[in-house]
Amino acid sequence: MESRLDANAAARRNRSNQASVGPVDSTSGDRSVPLATERLARDLERVFAQVPAAVCVMRGYDHVIESANAMYRQLVGHRDLVGKTVRDAFPELPDTFFDLLDQAYRTGEAYVGTEVRAVWDRGSGTPEEGFTNFIYQPLRDSNDVVYGIMAHVVDVTELVRARRLAEEHADESKRLTQSLSRINRELDQFAYVASHDLKAPLRGIASLATWIEEDLGPRLGPESQQHLALLRSRVHRMSALIDGLLEYSRAGRLRNRIERVSVDDLLKDIVEMLSVPAEVSVDIALGMPTFETERLPLQQVFLNLVSNAIKHSDRPDTRVRVAVREHDDFYEFIVEDNGPGIARQFHGKIWDIFQTLQPRDKVEGAGIGLALVRKNVESRGGRAWLNSDEGRGATFFFLWPKHVQEEG
Repeated sequence: MESRLDANAAARRNRSNQASVGPVDSTSGDRSVPLATERLARDLERVFAQVPAAVCVMRGYDHVIESANAMYRQLVGHRDLVGKTVRDAFPELPDTFFDLLDQAYRTGEAYVGTEVRAVWDRGSGTPEEGFTNFIYQPLRDSNDVVYGIMAHVVDVTELVRARRLAEEHADESKRLTQSLSRINRELDQFAYVASHDLKAPLRGIASLATWIEEDLGPRLGPESQQHLALLRSRVHRMSALIDGLLEYSRAGRLRNRIERVSVDDLLKDIVEMLSVPAEVSVDIALGMPTFETERLPLQQVFLNLVSNAIKHSDRPDTRVRVAVREHDDFYEFIVEDNGPGIARQFHGKIWDIFQTLQPRDKVEGAGIGLALVRKNVESRGGRAWLNSDEGRGATFFFLWPKHVQEEG
């Protein structure tokens, strides 16, 4: 029994010793709180300085500026801010901005402004117009009472100016498009009236020549008959010239309906339309594309090139070959003949309107065909050219877009 009492006493002494080992520092936990608070404050300051927007913090109902980050100071021209009220710091701003700050402070509700116009000094000494997106965000204390305002500002001046410039260009483009449409309509009307008015006397002359020939008949001598034939030829040429001018005025200016076109079928139709003589061979190479495009202008281009090759040929075994190959976003079409060829000094001249290399009495033509070809091709973003030497035939090339957008 005595031994058990000794053991209990020893146990109590041990517990007493353990409870009192070393001095207890009751302030060690309290010091960690201000240290953590200081670190948090420094972190917030770094975030505030590095945030990719202009930020300013104001305190009190009169909005005294407590701090502003670098972007904000740059935006306002590095003027003195801290310790000043916003009214003193920005005397050039209208009362509207200050009223909005008062409203946000009084109601506790944030205000958001979008592309708001203002005129302020950015540091040059002269006020400049600018536009900003901004938020006036009320700041609350631990009791949920508003004690200040944080202004978050983004300068959108260049964005607004760029958009307005684009809108002005769009308006100008729309106005020009409407003006161009009106001019095109007037040109069409003029061309139609001019064609009708010019052709009317030609038809009268042709009819008069026919009546003279019918009335006089055998009494006309060979020379008079030749003169009447020449007169009819001139009338026919003048009529063709008027038609050519009408086509040329419309080429590249008006857009046609986009449809699916088989170039092989198109070329066969052209050969049939031209009533190609038996001694002339027109070879259409394999691989002609079928694609969405404007049929009429493409037909005009091929019609002029193939008919020119046949018309200007000076040999009984005339051969015309039409081929194609791909060229990026274009089809490169090739029209080759074995005719007399074209001397290099005329390679530029032949594309001009009313230009022919042979007298019109020898080869009938208005001198508009190749000018029409180039205008149709170039107005659609393509190019037309030739490779030829005198006496070695001619090869005409043109690029036609694989995709043509229909105009609205």
